[in-house]
Amino acid sequence: MLLNAAVIEEVRETLGDATLRAFMSRMMTEVEETGKTMNRLLAEQDFAALAATAHRASGSAASVGATGLHMALKDIENASRGPDVQATLPGLIAILSDRMTETRVALTIIMGQV
Repeated sequence: MLLNAAVIEEVRETLGDATLRAFMSRMMTEVEETGKTMNRLLAEQDFAALAATAHRASGSAASVGATGLHMALKDIENASRGPDVQATLPGLIAILSDRMTETRVALTIIMGQV
């Protein structure tokens, strides 16, 4: 599931359309910056910082119903703490880029309806 419509609707009803749009925009900016940071941390092999970075961004994604991004970030967080970190992380971080693009398109459609 790419987006959780129930969470998006709950945020919209609770905080209003303008705040929902602002949250979505801020979350996407944060996740894009996170992707860049994670690539740097991967090159530096700072896996603890990479896990913490993914954890923070996953919370932002979950809070606005971006389920696909949340799951991709949780996978990165968990892999950063796992035994095969160097084998699994590059592919998971690459997938994050695709998930960001898909989410941006879906959120653009949602924001047009809000």
